[in-house]
Amino acid sequence: HNDLQVPALLLMPALAEVLEFGESHGALAGIVSGSGPTVAFLAEDDSAALALVAAFSQANRNAIRALAPVRGATVH
Repeated sequence: HNDLQVPALLLMPALAEVLEFGESHGALAGIVSGSGPTVAFLAEDDSAALALVAAFSQANRNAIRALAPVRGATVH
């Protein structure tokens, strides 16, 4: 949960479009990172992550893939 997501979306509505784009192209979920403008998406597996990066690239948007699990990171 990000308490700053709602204010960030109100100040920068384009972030909502990015979240919708990611989720409509296979992301399981998306979240604004901090106060924006970075967003993070959760993908089902590595191929879904690569497909998501490709979709963003085709839309002329920057995207990178990060791998998990990372030592110390947990999902609740």
